[in-house]
Amino acid sequence: MKIKVLLIAGILLIAASVLVYTHPWQLKSGEDSAWNLTLVGANGEQNILTRDEITAMPAYTGHGGFFTTVGVVNGPYTAKGIPLTDLCELVSGVTPSDIVTIYAKDGYSTVLDYDHIMGNFITYSPQNLKEVPHGELKPILMYEQDGKPLSQENGKPLRIAVVGTDGLLVEGHYWTKWVNKIEVVAVNQSNGGKG
Repeated sequence: MKIKVLLIAGILLIAASVLVYTHPWQLKSGEDSAWNLTLVGANGEQNILTRDEITAMPAYTGHGGFFTTVGVVNGPYTAKGIPLTDLCELVSGVTPSDIVTIYAKDGYSTVLDYDHIMGNFITYSPQNLKEVPHGELKPILMYEQDGKPLSQENGKPLRIAVVGTDGLLVEGHYWTKWVNKIEVVAVNQSNGGKG
């Protein structure tokens, strides 16, 4: 019975790895230098930044990683990028009654609430995946991992990363790859906070 469980777990792990590395969307050669990021504020204000404009902004460097739904640990890495708070400020900022939707070129999206934008995540130890407290955390738009530009499989040219000084992990769905749009959305307060 134990061998059967281990065999099934191994098969699932291999299947998950194949899905991660055979994603149908691929960045075309030279496309990263022409990459644009669209920022949209809660008031409808828009700002479009090139990758070069993003990498010219004051950057934050921190340490962090993530784990997948099947428990595969990625990192911790040294990540360099622009804090999401700084990017939101370019389109009138983010307030406690806002959410931020992160969009990717491949159609994936994820939503961060105000607490997330301010660095409040549940963090886990890279050694045993047990929940642990954390120091300062920042979600950033990463363009450099371990001193090098991102690779295609790691989200080239722009990816969300959650990093700080402790090198802890968060759940993998926050580390959105191939980011091309960040939108601040005001949550309707008149219906209990539901949009």
